Amino acid sequence: MRSSSSWRRWRLSVGSVFGIALLVSCSAAGKDGDAETSGKDRPSASRSSSRVQDPYPGDEKGARALMEELGESGGTGLVRSLRPAAADYHALFQPDFARQAEAFYEGSLWGNSPQPPRPWAKYGQTEMRMWKATTDDIRAWTPVVRANFPGGYAQVKDRFKAGLTVYTWDYTKPGDERGMAYNGLVYVNGHWAFFPKPWYVLRG
Repeated sequence: MRSSSSWRRWRLSVGSVFGIALLVSCSAAGKDGDAETSGKDRPSASRSSSRVQDPYPGDEKGARALMEELGESGGTGLVRSLRPAAADYHALFQPDFARQAEAFYEGSLWGNSPQPPRPWAKYGQTEMRMWKATTDDIRAWTPVVRANFPGGYAQVKDRFKAGLTVYTWDYTKPGDERGMAYNGLVYVNGHWAFFPKPWYVLRG
């Protein structure tokens, strides 16, 4: 388990996870900034992502393999397969927050035009560390969650539903304590989906 002091140093070095938006055409807005893609306008994520995600079962082993592939290649198809469907938001979050989260992520992260593949790890970051917590533990804000998850999760801990597992991870150079950090990977409704930095939803 990472110490609280090393976690603070690590957290301060992390760039915004929404840089991934470059991989998935971050803005769904048009010239007027008001265009969004609703759950009704896009195919079910669980259907469209199932074939792409076949090598990644919904357990810790599958999560690690998926993270390693994202770190090495960040393939466009794989990244876009992580786009949640409307039902995924409602499976993970309480109803009001689920609606807010869908509007936020669709407007700020997920777009319609795929970008060239790009590794999520930077050059030389060949090591990966992974942590996980159940949504029940996040809601209880246990010591393990406090040690291994960004502090922003405390702001939204009561917005999670019980019964799912959330993963956080980073890529580092050998011997480094700090690196590129990501969070919010969840296996929900039969596929992996990505809900990074959910406390940003509160900022709208």
